[in-house]
Amino acid sequence: MNNNKFTYDEVPYSSFTFPQTRPDRLATLGAFHGIKTARPEKCRVLELGCGDGTNLISFAYILPDSEFVGIDLSEIHIEKAKKTSAELKLSNLSFHTEDVMNFNRERFGEFDYIISHGLYSWVPDFVREKILQIYTECLAPDGVGYISYNAYPGCHIREMMWKGMQYHTAAIKEPMEKVKQGISFLNFLTAATTSGSLYQAMIKQELSQFTERTVENIFHDDFAELNQPFYFHEFVDQLKPHGLQFLSEVDAFWMEAGGLSPEILIKLDELGDDVVRREQYIDFIKCRPFRSTLICHDDVPINRRPGAGILKDFYIASQIRPEAPNPNLKDNSMEKFVGPEGGVLDVEHRLTKAALIVLERTWSRFVRFEDLIEEAMKLSGDATASDIDQTSEDLLGMFHSGFVYLHRFQPEFALSAGEFPRASAFVHWQLKNKSENITTLSGMNLKPDGDFMRLLLMLLDGTRNRAAITAETAARINSGESKSDELMAQLPCAIEAKLTEFAKLGLLHL
Repeated sequence: MNNNKFTYDEVPYSSFTFPQTRPDRLATLGAFHGIKTARPEKCRVLELGCGDGTNLISFAYILPDSEFVGIDLSEIHIEKAKKTSAELKLSNLSFHTEDVMNFNRERFGEFDYIISHGLYSWVPDFVREKILQIYTECLAPDGVGYISYNAYPGCHIREMMWKGMQYHTAAIKEPMEKVKQGISFLNFLTAATTSGSLYQAMIKQELSQFTERTVENIFHDDFAELNQPFYFHEFVDQLKPHGLQFLSEVDAFWMEAGGLSPEILIKLDELGDDVVRREQYIDFIKCRPFRSTLICHDDVPINRRPGAGILKDFYIASQIRPEAPNPNLKDNSMEKFVGPEGGVLDVEHRLTKAALIVLERTWSRFVRFEDLIEEAMKLSGDATASDIDQTSEDLLGMFHSGFVYLHRFQPEFALSAGEFPRASAFVHWQLKNKSENITTLSGMNLKPDGDFMRLLLMLLDGTRNRAAITAETAARINSGESKSDELMAQLPCAIEAKLTEFAKLGLLHL
């Protein structure tokens, strides 16, 4: 592990938050499958390979009554994590410069949730064994673990690109230059291969995902000496000797066979109740390159097919919106709804359509199922028990396909901007450190839409009213001859609109 230590000290990993690892997500998916998971607002969480602590710090800020522990081999990472947590005055987390090989239950105790993101594929076999041993010994009886790893068959394609970039840059020592020349090599391949060929399309696909990643991330992941993908069934086989089992994928829609023909679905159904085999075949079909898998102890009963009645145990949320400006909610005519990633859903049932409208209007708050149905009935009219059952089934299907989210924890944030609005101190820290994304008080990432949004968020420290915010914003934007009377006239309305948006996004404290 020492080589990894020196590499990460030389090129520290970029600061990231990973919403898919948040305690609410792990608690929700565990509870959805019948496990009595610890409440997100009062739990213990361990992150192996925590980097500079940004991910755990984002959780600790939102969940002050939970406890978080992070370990990492890099002293530079851990020192930065400690500095940030002190700056934010967080007392519910601790960071340790620690090799996972030395980690033990006697020193650190038991955890409700254990996270290992971007570690498992990048360490030797004996370290992977130790990681799984930590889950066995330190995960609570009803705990949920998260492990991400590179996966075959998709990584067979990526490996070709990795090996080519590594060969091309073998003589280059400087990490950032190595990445630059590696990407240049892939661009050369794109130009050199037959236009419109399958191979060229594969290279372009690999190049496209680089735009969403930092140079440091590409260096550590794509140029790593150790980078071992696994077929899903191989990963599950590695769990078994440690008394662990597959629970689910962290994104429920990845476990679904959406988009496949009825004939293919019949073939998958012939696999019976063997969830591992079914998952592996779906990976073959989708050519999946990466997995974020949840695990638990193998003596924990798992309900693989919970019914729609389970929705009453959760909060529900969705970013889906109607395509039409005034959708018909009074009968069962077809209406199209659009998800945040552009996916389209055809919905007929009037109560279901009304429920989706309620969820759109209340986003980014979460709604209890009973409250959702009550509000939906105000829009669509009275509903029978059969109508409610239908809507339950529809929402469950949308959860599986990624259009609807379930939660066990209702975060607290202002629903409107008060007289002295205050943005999250963690967001202030992210903006000061030039993070590409910021994290809402509901634990979700979003990208600021421009400098005006960044500036305004930084000014919202709870000490300024509207007049002070407007004056300070104008002073920051204008200087000398560039000062604009037109801008000054428009500024109060623009600020008020942004404050309303911030409240809707969950960026303001109560």
